[in-house]
This record gives sequence, C-alpha cells and structure tokens, in this order.
Amino acid sequence: MKKLTGGIIAAILCICMMQAFPFQVNDDEGSAFWDVEQGSYYENAVYWAYDTGITKGYPEGNFGVSWPCQRKDMLIFLWRMAGKPEVRDHRAFNDTLSYKEGSDTANAISWGISSGITKGFPDGGFHPLEHVTRKDALIMLYRTAGRPASEGYISYWDTNYPSDGDTYKAISWAEQNGITKGYGDGSFRPLEYCLR
Repeated sequence: MKKLTGGIIAAILCICMMQAFPFQVNDDEGSAFWDVEQGSYYENAVYWAYDTGITKGYPEGNFGVSWPCQRKDMLIFLWRMAGKPEVRDHRAFNDTLSYKEGSDTANAISWGISSGITKGFPDGGFHPLEHVTRKDALIMLYRTAGRPASEGYISYWDTNYPSDGDTYKAISWAEQNGITKGYGDGSFRPLEYCLR
C-alpha cells in the first residue's frame, strides 16, 4: 500500500470532519458544487478532493457539505486516496453483498477488509449506509496511515478509551498531528457524525 502523507490524510479527514488544511482551490474551472460556500474553511478541502478524484459529489451539482458521511463513503474516499489499489480477493460483509463486484463501493469495501482498515461489527455487517462517527473516521484514517506511533496522550475529556486500543491510539495520533482539534469546551465528541 502506498505510504500516505500527513497532508493527504488531513485532507480526507477534512472532507469528513470539516477541518481546515493548506490546499488551494483551482479557480480556473469555477465552482463545481453549488453548496460549497466561497471562502469557507472547508472549500479548499472539497475542491482538492474533487480535483484529485477522491470525491465526485452528487448528480444535482452539490457536494452535500452539511450531510453526514456514510460509512461506505468514508471507505470509498480512503480507497481513492490510496490510488484505487487493485482488489484481488473480493470480500464482503453480510450486508454488502449486493454491491456489484468491480464497483467503487465493492472495491473499497474489499480493500478495507483485506487491508485491515475496517473490521465491521459483531453482527457480521459493515452497516454501509450508517453515518460514520468521528471516532470511526479517525480509526479508519489511522489504519490507512499504517497505525503510526504517537505520544500516547489525549487531552479531550470525553475520550475514555483503553490506551492499548486503536480508538485511543487513533485519537491520540490525530490530536498530536493537528488532524483534529476537538471543540472549544475540550471535548472531541467521538460519537457525533462526520459531515461530508
């Protein structure tokens, strides 16, 4: 798997968690989405992802900036960001068998399973249409980045997770690398949904 840089990881997280990052909008082509406000803190992230093929938006011409990101969409974004790695061993969860083999959704889910990016739920499902939580988005990013080491601390008061688990490590890594800053009240709000 390609080694992913912090800038790319921050960019994909921005798409799902609305964090700012330093990419520039390509103003030559005009606005691709009617719902992306010019000058907004997420504008650069959205257009970078669009220009690089990570996201396509919706047929109505919108990006869906205020819509929660679905779990399948998070994996599709990560799979595209990783360069659409070829999937040799097609795998699925019990609730993702209906996705056509070879589609971006099926390939992203197969890649996510075989790469250890996602493990699904105890019921054997992936729950592809459920909204991805902030903690689950960070876990997927952390695993995509190869589970990098971190200093091992979290300053958020609402993240009481075992320090040896991926949830703690992912949040710690993201906080220490400026991928997420949390909220003004010192919380991370791990169970809130990520917005596209």
